[in-house]
Amino acid sequence: MKKSLLIVFFFLFVLGCEEQSITDVITQDSPKTIVMNQNLITIENDNDGMARRNLEYISKDKGKIAVDPNYFNQHAIHRGDVIYYQTPAIDENKYPRLNPPEYNIARVIALPGEEIEIKKGQVYVNHKRLDTFYGKALSWGLEEEEYFETLNKPGSAQCNESCQKTMKEYFNMDMAKVNVPEGHVFVMGDTWWRSIDSQIFGSLPLTTIKGMVMGYADSGTR
Repeated sequence: MKKSLLIVFFFLFVLGCEEQSITDVITQDSPKTIVMNQNLITIENDNDGMARRNLEYISKDKGKIAVDPNYFNQHAIHRGDVIYYQTPAIDENKYPRLNPPEYNIARVIALPGEEIEIKKGQVYVNHKRLDTFYGKALSWGLEEEEYFETLNKPGSAQCNESCQKTMKEYFNMDMAKVNVPEGHVFVMGDTWWRSIDSQIFGSLPLTTIKGMVMGYADSGTR
């Protein structure tokens, strides 16, 4: 009897120690092409904070971006949404070299009332691992191992010893816990080190959101 109880206790202990995760099986990693209509607007985006290996969301490479300015009047905001927003004020003393655009795009990572932190390049929301393509540190869509395997090869990023040290630190970066207030979301670009987002200006007020990014505007309808 005691042996059976010990076995049950052991399995309960193991299950309790397993890392819990949050998944997102809805959000696609590649933007769709959208047929424009009178309810949508187009924007030019030349910031590369959302760019991955196919230079997603950069207008000079992929064309204009379709935004629905009324989307969140009818839909709740969800993790994984790519939003168009007015950039909040940034501490110029802390970030003197940054020149943020008046309007920007980024992805919703944490929702109102949630707690977010980053440990060794992995996002955790409410102490649960964010198990998604946008839940970990990437550089142009590449994870750490693939990035260093392709580094300094023809057609790949060039990076000297100092640069490699910096990138190693980036892929294993930490961010202290942030409690997202009600009426706010925490947003990040898909390439964190190229993005001006909540890592810099903090949680984003919902009132600054100007629309939902739907994808690329179809070239035949612009």
